Amino acid sequence: MYIKKLFLFLVLFALVPCMYAQEEGFIFRDAKLPENIQNQVITDVIQDRAGLLWIATSGGLCRYDGNETIFFNNKSEPAISNSKIKTLFSDEQSNLWIGTESGLTRFNLRDWKTTILKNPRSDRGHVDKPDIACVGQGRNGNIYAGAFDGKLYRVDQDSLKVLLDINRDYPNQYSNPAIVSIEEPYPGELWIATKAGKMIRFRVRNAQLSSPSYFGLPEFDDAEIEQVFFHHSGKCLLNIKDRGLYLFDTRKETFCQISALEKNKLGKDGTVFIAPFNEDNVLIFTNKASIGKEKLFNYSFPVDNVHIQEVNYPDNLKDDHIVWFENLGNSLLMSLNNHVLELIPTRHRFNSLLSNGTSINSIRSIYKHPDGTLYIGSYKDRFVAINEKTGVKELLGKQFVYRILPWNQDTLLLGTEGNGLLWFDRKRKSFSSIKLHSANNHEQLSVEAMTTLTRVSRDSVWVGTYGGLYLVNPYLKTYQTIEHPKLARLKILHATQINDKLWIGTPEGLFIWDGNANNLQLILDGNTVYCITQVNNTVWIGTHGEGIRVLDQDGKIIRTITNTDGLADDIVYSILSNADDIVVATHNGLSIINKQTKQIDNYSRLDRLPANEFNHAAAFKQGNTFYLGTINGLLYFNADAPRVPQARRLTKTTELSITSFTTEQADRGLERHYTFPYKKDKRLLIEAGTRYFTIGFGGMSELAKELQFFYRLDQQSDWLPLGRRQEITFVEMPPGDYQLHLASRLPDGRWTNASLIVPLQVNPTFYQTIWFKCLLLLVFAFFIWAVFKYREYIQIKERRLRISIASDLHDEVGSSLTRIFYQADILNTKTHEISGVNGQLQKIAETSRQALSTMSDMVWSIDSRFDTMKDLVIRMKDYVYKLQEEVDFQYRFDIQGDYSSLAIAQIVRQNLLLIFKEAIANVMKYGDGSETLIELIVENTFRMSIRNRCAAPCKKIANRQGGHGLLNMKQRAVRMNAQLTVLEMEGMFQLSVSFT
Repeated sequence: MYIKKLFLFLVLFALVPCMYAQEEGFIFRDAKLPENIQNQVITDVIQDRAGLLWIATSGGLCRYDGNETIFFNNKSEPAISNSKIKTLFSDEQSNLWIGTESGLTRFNLRDWKTTILKNPRSDRGHVDKPDIACVGQGRNGNIYAGAFDGKLYRVDQDSLKVLLDINRDYPNQYSNPAIVSIEEPYPGELWIATKAGKMIRFRVRNAQLSSPSYFGLPEFDDAEIEQVFFHHSGKCLLNIKDRGLYLFDTRKETFCQISALEKNKLGKDGTVFIAPFNEDNVLIFTNKASIGKEKLFNYSFPVDNVHIQEVNYPDNLKDDHIVWFENLGNSLLMSLNNHVLELIPTRHRFNSLLSNGTSINSIRSIYKHPDGTLYIGSYKDRFVAINEKTGVKELLGKQFVYRILPWNQDTLLLGTEGNGLLWFDRKRKSFSSIKLHSANNHEQLSVEAMTTLTRVSRDSVWVGTYGGLYLVNPYLKTYQTIEHPKLARLKILHATQINDKLWIGTPEGLFIWDGNANNLQLILDGNTVYCITQVNNTVWIGTHGEGIRVLDQDGKIIRTITNTDGLADDIVYSILSNADDIVVATHNGLSIINKQTKQIDNYSRLDRLPANEFNHAAAFKQGNTFYLGTINGLLYFNADAPRVPQARRLTKTTELSITSFTTEQADRGLERHYTFPYKKDKRLLIEAGTRYFTIGFGGMSELAKELQFFYRLDQQSDWLPLGRRQEITFVEMPPGDYQLHLASRLPDGRWTNASLIVPLQVNPTFYQTIWFKCLLLLVFAFFIWAVFKYREYIQIKERRLRISIASDLHDEVGSSLTRIFYQADILNTKTHEISGVNGQLQKIAETSRQALSTMSDMVWSIDSRFDTMKDLVIRMKDYVYKLQEEVDFQYRFDIQGDYSSLAIAQIVRQNLLLIFKEAIANVMKYGDGSETLIELIVENTFRMSIRNRCAAPCKKIANRQGGHGLLNMKQRAVRMNAQLTVLEMEGMFQLSVSFT
């Protein structure tokens, strides 16, 4: 059957409320439609094994997981070949079976692939295109499909095999042999229900089916069996079109009518809708006008009895007809024309009136007369009188009534928005306007929006408005103002008389006005005060954002109750009390505080409240019955009813689950993964290169919609809030193994047991792996080694070049200079008689000798074979030894440390030797001829020190000794990264060179 605009938003409640014992009745709640399928035509709706919803529509198939709706058709991935879907079935292996007018398709939810099963060939040889009406599963796992033409098929791998053809067994006997249900309710018995009025049984032995057995009464022939329900006792309830409801005893193979339903002729006239409620009960509705869809028949198999209850439908649906009614496993759903409702079992702790599934009906004022008439002021219905028992309402006026104050037995004083004060005559049901004027100057009151009414005496009442507080005499139609600048401009939210003082709630705080002293005292400055209630000897103040302030009668705060203390919310609109309890209506639920134990019980929509948000001051109490106005209907309850919040029970069994998984990669873009709920491995694997991923969770639980969620990635971290958003997004997640922890809290702040732990593995990209890092380390090490080897090669090449240059200088230039020296010396010997020539030859020889010495130093400094400290020390010693032979030079050479194997760079060796020679030369020039101390210290650092005495005057000689030669020595020290220091002491001059 095609159904327009059907869907079930809060359809799958993970906590099956209909399984609670001792339920007293049922109420309806609206199931809202997601916008993207509001106009779809739906042919079937089922719930899979993961608790997610699958909807067959005229345009294809869609899945709803509580967060997202996914659509499938012939162009989707995977594709659904035929969009004309007749039935859906979810098996225990996480396969979705899709029956269409041209055959059967298997949707494997674990790998997200579809397979079109091969249709069998008929006796005439052509391929059948079975129009599938239903699908079922046997206890051995076999899948069966029934067609509209009366054929029964079994799935054999990827093909359909014909097991039964009713038209072949009963040719031309039945006009509509369609198979409407297939199930194996009892071991070894496969039962088939048909629209031919027959129940068919197959015995199942070793996965083989026996010959079929047909059951039915003669009056059932060609009558349509529309619905069946098998009870574990062996009895089956049959809904047979135009015949009524029958019990079929499958053990005795007998049929009988249900006497309790027969007297109403239920099903013999009008359409009947049945749905199992639990293992022993079936709920029954009918469209029959003489009975009315308001009657709910609850049939019990064990006692063979029917309990009848009246149910109330939303006002906008009272004239609509039932299209279907069924149980999807954990929720009862009903379609009324184009709207879906949920039928919820309740213990009747809370009752509601005037709640509307399609439009908000905000309740602003409440009063119940002693005769039982309930007067309500609301935005949608305006001013109405309601029969509390029947729910019938009567429109009394179209005014927006904000306050109702009983004046006498038959008269009510009404404060309205826009119409000022009104008298209402209950008997005549008529209104009289009270046009107020000042008692002093007859000036008419311009404010017509009345917010609060507080009676003071027989003929006076305090009237709070949007613009001040006035003392009104409704008989004389006069008013007086409180002469105070603050109250003259403030909106009055509440006013109550306590001990001759008027307590006034305003958006700017709590005021206490003493009329006798004409004194106005501000108590709670800057905080909006919505309500003021006297509880015993204390005054309870409802505030905006700071919970409840409990004050003594002098205005001193003695206690504060907030959400942290267990209050449903910190915005408090109304407070009522009786002998045992204090009832608090808040912005996010209802709190009931036990006066004696101080225990706070919180209630929300989970406890069947019409809404979580209440209205300011829309509250009334009569005896132990409380009436509270919400933004969508009136809530009323008796304080003596059971007080365990539904939410507290629900949180013990609620489960969260991962419903969707979305990833984004640079090379593949955005990808959505929907198979996670059906996989056995509950780890989330994040592929390498994923830039971000989103995890959707929660599923179709009613409770999940009311919870606030938190997450963390390990047990040591703090919880991070998600609000009511049922998804988490991670960006550039570092690779590693994590534990994703999800937790939840109720709206009142209490933690629930609804939690989830999911192993999360983020795989690294190739450059994030340990192998890649090791490879990088090896490459870096190889690079360092290569640089080192290259430098070593350059050094070797440089040493070889230096050796070659030194050898060439020594062999070529040195030999030439030697020859010049000896030739000049020989000529000097032979020509000593010639005047002037002898001196010139001697100079040539001396110059050659000096050039040889200089060249020797250069060759020594260039030759890499002498790059050791040992060779440097030998060179220094050799220099001063030769100097001692040539001149009278006294010295002492002290060496500390092991230097024999110490290598030294060429630039250091060369410059250090030249500094040494320059320093010795200065000693020869400016010293006093005494012993010169030469110290070499070779330890962690190298230090050379040359100390001598100066010739008189010491300071002048020292300045010359540290002249231009010193500047040259400092420059050489800089070249070798050494430090050169000069010390001038009394009669002493010391030059030091040190480096690391």
